[in-house]
Amino acid sequence: MKTKWSESVEIVRYVAGIHSRIVDQVPNLARGQVWCLKCGATRKVDSARCLRTGWPKCCGETMTIDDPKERRPK
Repeated sequence: MKTKWSESVEIVRYVAGIHSRIVDQVPNLARGQVWCLKCGATRKVDSARCLRTGWPKCCGETMTIDDPKERRPK
């Protein structure tokens, strides 16, 4: 029989790994690279860490996970 304590520990462990599970499910996050829409700069990132702590910025704006080669023209 599970105690409230063991159920709580399971929940905490599940939530602690949620960022990595999200990255595993989204190919654009899994590649670990972001681009600046203004200047075209690129940066390697730990996507799970970025989801936890905040996304990188460049030229005063949040960088994108969308590769410029894959974007549809507007």
